[in-house]
Amino acid sequence: MLYTDFYITTEFTDNFARLNTVLKEFVVKDNIDRPFLNIKMIDLNRKTLPLYKRLDDKNNSFID
Repeated sequence: MLYTDFYITTEFTDNFARLNTVLKEFVVKDNIDRPFLNIKMIDLNRKTLPLYKRLDDKNNSFID
């Protein structure tokens, strides 16, 4: 089981936008052209990896 609450709102991914590390973004739409999935390709580097630490720590607590 993985902890995914970080992805419920855009707060987690907004951090990457503030750091200008979103390389590409696109929206997947359903069959009546309504958006249902927003995909962001994020550059993994020294600025962005620390943002994942909080998520890693939470996931590790489930594993232990």
